Amino acid sequence: MINLLPQGRSDCSLFINEAFSQPIKLNSSISMNKLNIGFFSAQNYLDRMVFSGTLYQMYQSLHSVPINLINLGNPYVPEVLGISGKIWRKIKNNFIKKPPPQNSVDPQFSQVIQEQLQRHSLDVIFAPVASQEMQYLETDIPIIYLSDVTHKLLVETYQLEDNQEEEQWETSAILRANKLVYPSQWAANSAIQDYGANPEKIEIVPFGANIDTIPDAQKIMDKCGVSRCHLLFIGRNWERKGGKFAFDTLTSLLDLGVDAELLVVGCDPPPEYKHEKLRVIPYLDKNIPEQREKFNHLLLESHFLIFPTRADCSPIVICETNAYGIPVVTTDVGGIPTIIKNGRNGFMLPLSASGQDYAELIKASFSDAQQYENLVKDSRSEYEARLNWQKWAERMYELMLELT
Repeated sequence: MINLLPQGRSDCSLFINEAFSQPIKLNSSISMNKLNIGFFSAQNYLDRMVFSGTLYQMYQSLHSVPINLINLGNPYVPEVLGISGKIWRKIKNNFIKKPPPQNSVDPQFSQVIQEQLQRHSLDVIFAPVASQEMQYLETDIPIIYLSDVTHKLLVETYQLEDNQEEEQWETSAILRANKLVYPSQWAANSAIQDYGANPEKIEIVPFGANIDTIPDAQKIMDKCGVSRCHLLFIGRNWERKGGKFAFDTLTSLLDLGVDAELLVVGCDPPPEYKHEKLRVIPYLDKNIPEQREKFNHLLLESHFLIFPTRADCSPIVICETNAYGIPVVTTDVGGIPTIIKNGRNGFMLPLSASGQDYAELIKASFSDAQQYENLVKDSRSEYEARLNWQKWAERMYELMLELT
């Protein structure tokens, strides 16, 4: 994944979504005015690999509201080969000449943007995670700047080396933008407290799920009649995502007399983590139909997402699993408190919680059939009410109207 931000930042969603296939039904109170909106980024927002598919989803969902979306930058639709993503990346990295790094914005990019601005009459520029690019943007057109984290939080959360130039980009983008959009109160608070942002120009709009197949609401209830508790752990980084605690939760549940199993998707646990009730799928590529269908089936089978992450911003995986009626047991870190409503679509525990703590909570919820059924229904309800790209696009459209 190519990102203009420092190494270490990544979205939690593991998989790459297909095209945004569900048309948005606009709230009747929303005006049908057509706006000319520039989608501004040096990243390739037509590529489902970039930013874990989040920029792609934003781009696709905005096409479903009444605006004329104009591409700024040099996005292109990547070729899709009949080859697994894992093999293709090895071939590309080892044998294909790499283009200039995209984590630097050069004067040529600035020239391209200025020429595009001259050709198009824009009402608003939408600049997602584009603090660096905004330094090259010479215009009086209103700007909406979106990010899931501030630079200060990024450095603190992932224990990165501070970069004063990137800090300056962040400060400039926050002070310059006409609207600031964050998916969490956590990030919004940092913009106000650490960067002096005007609270009146900040909006909190949760992200959606980067998946294309949403099951029927009744279908997600089928797992409620299964006696074995299926735990799901998704993540590339075993340590940072709290894999040890997920494993400890499994063994603690078994010690408590709960018939449980843990499925790890996205990484290989260290060799010391082995158990007959532990299954591992190191990699799934959703660009391959068979693997995409396999992932969907795994979601339908799962009872809980066990997500004891040590550090995160606004994990998309919570929205994705909620779409399948899967309650999430996670930590109270980063922007997660904006996504999780304790007792409805999951539970948040402190970082100090042990696998035993997770296990006792899960046992209490799973052993009470009515309580678990309510969790499943409420998780899906939270997805439908606010954790989807349809709701995100509708709110973004309202914000764009406010600036015109």
